[in-house]
Amino acid sequence: MKAIRYEKDTVLIQEGSIKAWVDVVINDGKLYIDWNKMIYFQNKKEDMILKKWQDKAENFDNATDLAVETLQNLGIIYIDDEDKWHQTEKYFTTKGSIDIV
Repeated sequence: MKAIRYEKDTVLIQEGSIKAWVDVVINDGKLYIDWNKMIYFQNKKEDMILKKWQDKAENFDNATDLAVETLQNLGIIYIDDEDKWHQTEKYFTTKGSIDIV
């Protein structure tokens, strides 16, 4: 599993042929993480494959941990000594997307 792209408040994670966006949002010092895609079309094979993959708790844990770690390593977010999350100046000045790989 690897992070391959960052856009404001979301990181694209890839594992094999699966690509899934993980939302990483900071609000009032709290970190909120979740899958970006939560609506799936049953008649779309790709949606059903992604849903099955996203439904595994291990994939959620690994993907969200990787997304947060990636944003910390890029200097976009950080946690202070009081366990409050913050966005850095880089968060506010980044335009478009950043390829990570």
